[in-house]
Amino acid sequence: MDRRRPARPAAPVAPAPARAVGTARAAFTLVEVMVVVAIIAALIGILLPALSIIRRNADLVSSQSNMRTIGAFMTAYALDNRDHVVPSRFDYRNAGGRALVRSASPAGTNPNTGPLLVGSWADIMWTVNKLGPAPAAVDELAPSPSWDYRYDSPDYWAYTNPDMPSNNVLRSKVDLTKPFSTDDASDARPFGNGASTRETGQPGYFAANDFFDSSPPAGSAPGTFGRWFTYAMIKYPGQGVYLVDSRAGETIPTPSATGTGANPNAWVAGNDACEVDFRYVGDVTCMLYLDAHVSTMGAWANLQDLQNNRATRIERLDQRN
Repeated sequence: MDRRRPARPAAPVAPAPARAVGTARAAFTLVEVMVVVAIIAALIGILLPALSIIRRNADLVSSQSNMRTIGAFMTAYALDNRDHVVPSRFDYRNAGGRALVRSASPAGTNPNTGPLLVGSWADIMWTVNKLGPAPAAVDELAPSPSWDYRYDSPDYWAYTNPDMPSNNVLRSKVDLTKPFSTDDASDARPFGNGASTRETGQPGYFAANDFFDSSPPAGSAPGTFGRWFTYAMIKYPGQGVYLVDSRAGETIPTPSATGTGANPNAWVAGNDACEVDFRYVGDVTCMLYLDAHVSTMGAWANLQDLQNNRATRIERLDQRN
């Protein structure tokens, strides 16, 4: 007889617990995090210069748009003034008090810079097109804080006022970063020797070719005026420069200019005395020509290169040669 005990049945094996859906994965390692941060930093390093170029190109387009607006203003001025070109500078003190441009506004006050009835093309355009008044300067050093810029284009003192709008169509969209003068007290042309370091960060200047200076000779009798040009007198309006980006102010002398404030190197690119500002991407400057078209141009080797090789004329604009 078999006396062996019967075998015990095997204990049931519990089924493995089902894995919960969506259980968390292992966390990122420190190395992985550092790699991701390094990639992001590299992308930012690549993108920032590109974004800066895009922004500066947008500034160029905006400055060109402002110059085209000035060209339209000049055309309208010519239609209202027997085809005359807007003078780069004027002196209406001999006009018998009939001029509004740079007249007292409000009555009894004095302008912050320069004498009454003397100014530049920007003052004429500002007044004729009724772009003012503008907020008055509040700087305690301003000689006349109540001046409201009704009849002349805002100057340095106006831009010391934080309420002064920066989108003046008569100025560049790029801030002034390389002023012409290191003298903190110097005023921009036409009143001083050139925009000074105190104007750094204010809107850049457009300067009119002083070939169109209509100021009378010093000591002239009342009623005497300087040269005035009509568009019919200009031989090659598509080559004649009226405005250019400037480091110095609202006027720029012709290369052969002589006398007080003249700068024979004003147009010589690369010279420290050059008043032209190459302020956009690629070191180019904007120019408005007398046929109202706007162009950009890189630095020229010398005046002969500019005038002979680049179809650009600065002086002798009323002559064929």
